[in-house]
Amino acid sequence: MPQRARECLLKIRDALFYKPGARGKPKSYLFSSPIRKFDILVQKNKPAFWGILGSRRADFLKVVASEFCSEPPLSRSYTFTSEDSKHRNIQFIDFRDTSGLDRCHMAARYEAYSFKGQLEMADDVNSVRNFITGRNNYNHNKASTPQDDISDMLLATLNLTHLQHKWINTLSNGQMRRARIAKAMYDRPRILVINDPFLGLDLKATCLVSDALQKIALKLNISIVAGLRNSSELPSWVTNVAFVDQSGIAPVDEKKISDERESGVAFASRMPSFSLSPLDISNNLNLTAALIQFDKASVIYKGEAILKNFSWKIERGSKWRIMGENGSGKTTLISLITADHPQSWKSVLSIDGVVRRPGSGANYFDINNKIGISSPELHANVPFRMVPRNVVLNGLIRDVGNSNFSIQFKDAHLPPFSQYILQQFELEISHCDGISFGDLSISSQKLLLFIRAILKNPEILVLDEAFSGMDENLVVKCHSFIAKHMVTTTMLAIGHLDWEVPAHDFVLKLEGGTKQSYEFFSTDRIV
Repeated sequence: MPQRARECLLKIRDALFYKPGARGKPKSYLFSSPIRKFDILVQKNKPAFWGILGSRRADFLKVVASEFCSEPPLSRSYTFTSEDSKHRNIQFIDFRDTSGLDRCHMAARYEAYSFKGQLEMADDVNSVRNFITGRNNYNHNKASTPQDDISDMLLATLNLTHLQHKWINTLSNGQMRRARIAKAMYDRPRILVINDPFLGLDLKATCLVSDALQKIALKLNISIVAGLRNSSELPSWVTNVAFVDQSGIAPVDEKKISDERESGVAFASRMPSFSLSPLDISNNLNLTAALIQFDKASVIYKGEAILKNFSWKIERGSKWRIMGENGSGKTTLISLITADHPQSWKSVLSIDGVVRRPGSGANYFDINNKIGISSPELHANVPFRMVPRNVVLNGLIRDVGNSNFSIQFKDAHLPPFSQYILQQFELEISHCDGISFGDLSISSQKLLLFIRAILKNPEILVLDEAFSGMDENLVVKCHSFIAKHMVTTTMLAIGHLDWEVPAHDFVLKLEGGTKQSYEFFSTDRIV
């Protein structure tokens, strides 16, 4: 039987890659050796599925997405040749870019509910549906004829149908990721390049996204090239695997995949594990030295309760993990504490015994002077071209809030604790010199934001997915620093993977949606 004809969407042969620089400046190649051979081969109505592993996977994904120059110029070729065709036929998602979204301050997600009426929200040009179809921001000419059958399928498959009329910026982090995927696949590109598709997702959402990617790709004939942290993340539908390191593409065999999978399992097993014991809420409320307290607090949007009759007392110096599925209200709770949520001023909480309300003497800037934070929302606000050192030192600036990157720290003298932190992490951040923040790996970006969060020795440390995407050795060092040097700091941490969350004393578990509940637990370390 003759072999079915195959089409080569992408062909790389003996290619070096570099980022265009100033004229006369020597080229700096991404990999020390040429990429000898890499092909994306497809049969009719049968897309290709690649999993890219290794320390330099992010750079290689950009190579696939045509973001670097090739040498020789024709050593990388596509079936589609014109630049316009490349733009239409290749979609690249790295979840760091906010293209297609209005750039807004951290409170915007919640302020939308305070002024938009129900009818206005349902007809908003910046709704989830319009974001996916490209008709947001009044750009109606982008898609002359909406493809409702495709948009309906994408919304349903990615569990976004019930959110289609919401303003896009009001989505939770997990919901936003699904919307970004739907937007990228709406125009039916030939190749979808996606980095860390499961980063920051709970187990349920990970399964949903994985199944949706396969189903949509098969239906719309879209080949996928996915960057994954380790082989344990490889979906069952991935049929081709490549390892990429400093030298380029390394040989792949079953043993290498097996060894990496076992290494990841071994690392997770070495991290501390904890057992949970139910904590009676009434006992929790009798704790002394409360720093933060919610007392029968309720947060309601248009008649829908996000928090209802919620009580929580946080001791000064205690370490908490906040758990819950994507969309359960974890980030909303944090935004109440940081005063980014408008309803945080409606007497829903108190800090140091002072109820937060207008006229109480508290203000947004004083509150955030005491808080250090690393979160996806903050990450998205960092200017791509900002110098890494300025990103870190920005955390020392007082009276500007935690998300204002427009002001540079100019004091020549750093506080002793800040100097000590920079000394402790000098080896890990020294390679960032001369590189803009946006050109660093996700791991390095996350490390810089963690250092920024702790640099001012805050009373309250908020770590919202702070270690998702960070290299394992860096996670260990950051956790160790917190345990040794931030004993009196109150910590609130969010993370879906146990090994990404620093050691903690208590757990708050949130249940969102119609079930709307919360539980408290104390932790005991398992030796």
